[in-house]
Amino acid sequence: MANQGECPKCGKRVLHVRIENVIGTIGDESSGRCIAYSCIHCNAVLGVQIDPRAKPRSRRKPGATS
Repeated sequence: MANQGECPKCGKRVLHVRIENVIGTIGDESSGRCIAYSCIHCNAVLGVQIDPRAKPRSRRKPGATS
């Protein structure tokens, strides 16, 4: 049988998670795309990691217009 954990906040079994794209920052500077895993019952964040499939973000030069 598979090893199944429980949410540290609500105590329910974690069989599914909500996955969201988030931007990781260092100080006030954005540094990369990340993924956050949350409990579907209480929305507690269970973990965050760098998105291994994300393409590099385009960097805009200061003063450049589109």
